Amino acid sequence: MALLQRFDPPAFLSDFDGIPGQREAWHAFISSSFQSVIKGEQVNVGAGGIVQLYDPSSYDPGGPLVAQAIVWNAFPKELLRRFGRARALIEADRIWPLPAYGRGRGGSGGWLSGVYRPQDEYCEWHVERDASTNAILRVTFTSEPPEYWEAMFGTGAAISGSNVSFPGSKALVLDLYRRMVSPEVELDDLIAQDDIVDPSGNQIALKGQYNPNNKWNTTHGIVHLCAPPNYIGAEIQLAGDATLLRANARGETVVGPDALICCSGYGGPDRNSDPTIGATVNALARLGAMVTLPNPVGLYMDHIDLSGWTVPGGIAAQDCVTIARGTETMIERLVVELPPGSGYTVSDIKIGGEAILYGGQIAECITVKLIGAAAAIGSVKNVPQPCNSRCCIDPANATSSNTIVGIGAPVPPGMVAAFRGEGTARQPTPSAAIVTRRARMR
Repeated sequence: MALLQRFDPPAFLSDFDGIPGQREAWHAFISSSFQSVIKGEQVNVGAGGIVQLYDPSSYDPGGPLVAQAIVWNAFPKELLRRFGRARALIEADRIWPLPAYGRGRGGSGGWLSGVYRPQDEYCEWHVERDASTNAILRVTFTSEPPEYWEAMFGTGAAISGSNVSFPGSKALVLDLYRRMVSPEVELDDLIAQDDIVDPSGNQIALKGQYNPNNKWNTTHGIVHLCAPPNYIGAEIQLAGDATLLRANARGETVVGPDALICCSGYGGPDRNSDPTIGATVNALARLGAMVTLPNPVGLYMDHIDLSGWTVPGGIAAQDCVTIARGTETMIERLVVELPPGSGYTVSDIKIGGEAILYGGQIAECITVKLIGAAAAIGSVKNVPQPCNSRCCIDPANATSSNTIVGIGAPVPPGMVAAFRGEGTARQPTPSAAIVTRRARMR
C-alpha cells in the first residue's frame, strides 16, 4: 500500500475541475483536518499510546487495506425518541430555528435568526408541494457536505477551523444553485449578512462569506447538508475519537454502541449515525488496527429500498428515483418524483400500503454510509482509557440519553446515570450451592 497522492472531492464530483488550484486546496484541507484530529487525540491515548487514526496521504501503516461500509438509516432517530413516529414525520419536514439546536444556550449574529433542517443523520431532504392541493410533487435528498460548497465559493471551511485558502468560483456556485434549485437565486442570497457563531463559539460563517444556511438551501430549496452536526470535519473528528479504547469504572472494556458514545462523549447518542460509526471504528481499533477514512472522504446515501412501494399507472418504482449527483455507490443527490406527464404525484405512491404524506416516509427507506478502513491489524497495543463523560436519562421517560455530562460532574436533578453496569467481563458462574439456594427462594 502506497501513500495516497491526493484526496479527491466527495464522490469524485467534478465541479472543481475548472478552478485552477481548487483540487490541490481540497486535498490540503482534508489532510490538515486529519492532522488536526490526530494531534488532538495524542493527548487522549495516554503515555506511550499510539493514535490509531492516520492520514493516508502522509503515513503508510503497511499491509493490505481492509475497507468496511458503516451503514445506518436516514430518518432522524432523535426525533423518533423525542416525539414518536407520527409527530416525528411532521417535525422532520419542517424548518427549525438554529437556536433550537443549541437549546437556547447562546450563539450570536446570524445564528439567532438562522434556520436549519432537523435531519441530523448526514442525509437531508426538501419537500416540494402543489400550492393548491398540498400533494407532494418532488422530494430531493442530499448528503453533500457544507465544506465542499464553502470551498467552491472561495471562503474556506470556517467551521473546521481550516486556514486553507480556496481559489473558488462564486460564479460557478451561483450557476449550480440556479440549475439545482431556482433561476431566481442571486449571489447576495448566498452571502452571510452577519457573523454566524454557534453556542460553542464555532464560526459557521463570517459576514461576507458563504452562508451554508441561506434561504435557497433551507426554506426555498436544498443543495447540501445544513444541520449543525452534518459536516465532514465532524465525521473525521468522530472517527478519531472512536479509535480511543475505553474502560468503565470496573476496568471492563466498553463495547456497546450507546454505552461507548456516552463514555467517550463524541457525537449524538440519540442518533442512528454517531453510535453506529463510533462502535464500528472502535471495533477496528480494538483489533489493534490503524484506522482511516479512505479516499474520497465523504458521506453518502448507500441505498433506497423500493420493496413495498406501489406506484399507480403501472409505473415502476425505480422510474421515480433519479441519482442527480454522485454515483450508484456514492449517492450525493437523489430525487424522487413521478415521470413528467404521468398525471400522478409522489403523494399517489404508497409504501407498505401507506400513502406518502411526508418526505420522512421516503427517508425511512434510505440508508446512509461512510467507509472506514483498517490496516496493520494487530500492530497496536493501546491501553483502554477511563470514560470522560456519561449519559443521563429521566427514569420517568427513559427514551433519550442525549444529556451528557463530564465524568466528575453531578447528574442533573431528576435524572440518573445510564450504562452503569455495561462491560465485557464475564460474571462468575454461580456455584451449585448458590443455584440450589436461589431455586428454594422462588
